[in-house]
Amino acid sequence: MEPVNKGAVLVCSECGVELEVIKNCECSNCEIVCCGKAMEVKEKSSGDSCCC
Repeated sequence: MEPVNKGAVLVCSECGVELEVIKNCECSNCEIVCCGKAMEVKEKSSGDSCCC
């Protein structure tokens, strides 16, 4: 996985837990694991936008 940037949301494909990144990752191979599997960057949809 490429480095993740602040604001990215990662999701676990097994349990559905979501994490928001609060600091840019400087690793060349960033891998955040949940349920024994690497988490994936969640794609933003039009419904994810904030109203404020």
